[in-house]
Amino acid sequence: MSSAPSPNTPSAPVALPAPLVRLSAMVVKTGVGLGQMTDGDRLLALALPAWRLPQGQQHTEAEVNELLKASLAAEAAFLRTDHVELRRWLVDTGWWQRDGYGRAYTRLHADELPEPLRANARALATVDPAAWAQQQVSIHRAAQRERRARWSEAAEQPTGHAAMPDETPGTDR
Repeated sequence: MSSAPSPNTPSAPVALPAPLVRLSAMVVKTGVGLGQMTDGDRLLALALPAWRLPQGQQHTEAEVNELLKASLAAEAAFLRTDHVELRRWLVDTGWWQRDGYGRAYTRLHADELPEPLRANARALATVDPAAWAQQQVSIHRAAQRERRARWSEAAEQPTGHAAMPDETPGTDR
């Protein structure tokens, strides 16, 4: 007779959408240049700062600049860029729209995005992007610390090889 799992039993890990799996490998890096990325990776990387702008509302350039600076200090810290270049990339790739005068910016609804961006938008809609990116970095750093600790432990252990006897002066071998 099998019993139902208790509410305290941990559930199986939830599979991440494919874009988040790829993005998780990016956010743990540092100094990533947007120009050196593949088009697909660039569109995915830009999804994080794009999400900072609330959907469907117009924002001034000054508001957008502050949002992008905050993003570059948090979830988009892996990118090697500034808020001005980032703003241009977001408009040029279709994540954001700018009015004809360059004074107002809007993030489109996921259904209004060009097809390559839609899957990325749907994947990000399943998480809090800023918290998720920080969690990925924390998990990565914890794994690094654990590997370093194991390496240090192993380096301190004797190798098991017998030490070579010192040569005694004046003896021939």
